[in-house]
Amino acid sequence: MRVSISGSDKFNQHSNNNINKNGAPSSPGRIPRSTPNHFNKIRASFNSRIMPSRVILIRHGQSEGNANSAIYSTKPDPDLNLTSVGWQQAIECGKALKNSVLTEGESVHFVVSPYVRTMETFHGVLRAYADPGEIGLAEGEEEDERTNKWYKELEKKHNITFHEDPRIREQDYGNYQNEEEMRKFKMERNKYGPFYYRFPHGESASDVYDRVSTFLDSLWRSFEAQKARNYVIVTHGAAIRVLLTRYFRYTVDEYNRLTNPSNGEIISLCHDGEGKLTLEGRVELTYGKGEGGAGGGGGGEVARTITGYKWHKSLSCWKREKAKKRKVNLPPMI
Repeated sequence: MRVSISGSDKFNQHSNNNINKNGAPSSPGRIPRSTPNHFNKIRASFNSRIMPSRVILIRHGQSEGNANSAIYSTKPDPDLNLTSVGWQQAIECGKALKNSVLTEGESVHFVVSPYVRTMETFHGVLRAYADPGEIGLAEGEEEDERTNKWYKELEKKHNITFHEDPRIREQDYGNYQNEEEMRKFKMERNKYGPFYYRFPHGESASDVYDRVSTFLDSLWRSFEAQKARNYVIVTHGAAIRVLLTRYFRYTVDEYNRLTNPSNGEIISLCHDGEGKLTLEGRVELTYGKGEGGAGGGGGGEVARTITGYKWHKSLSCWKREKAKKRKVNLPPMI
């Protein structure tokens, strides 16, 4: 079921009352402030000039933690690698992005969470444009030099650039996580409410919302400074749901209905021509019969064959009866 997308701008300003009946400022020499409508037109005009054609959100491929949640107790969350399935998902995601989502030849700027699994997903996606294995190393050069040469080739031949931003990192669940305790905490979160529940020594989704808000503010500034026809954000499931909630101004109840994107899933937002982004759709990888897609927890790595990808026009949501919903009362009847 679809959460309704509203691209409408709810930002309003108070109108200026310091103007007399002749339309002149009530105080001599003062210039009347712009009306809200005038301000919104200027804002929309500016946004339409700097806005890229598309802003793409990608969730990382299956990580070691998705395949086996016990690993969180011994390995730091930021250091978790992709599994072989995760690498396959990232590479196929890159093919879908290049061949079916973006327009050929247009510039692309990536913004990537600094976690290892998102950086590796970024590398898997880039393989659709150039194979790093074909980059030669001179005698005595370190392996890191291959990565740097690859980045330079991608920028020169394909107009692809990137930067990391820690504000779009994973929701913090604490440092080393005890599997049994985390299971209990997640059950508790379902009762308490997923948006406000704060994990011990970690974050709530509302905490992620705060840092994502500052990220979106600076993202708009980067549209002007780092001009590219497309922006691709490689991040995590919780961060994607919060980004969508923040930009489209979903309510807390609407956030609670959003499900996590599957591993390697693409969500495409396109410029409407008037300075706003609208949901174009999402691309989900498809798998052979009897084989699952999204990486869950605790099940171990399973061999999967990706058969392609499928477009969906709406976001993936829980059924209404399954989602946590606030009960807000009306005032007492008089």
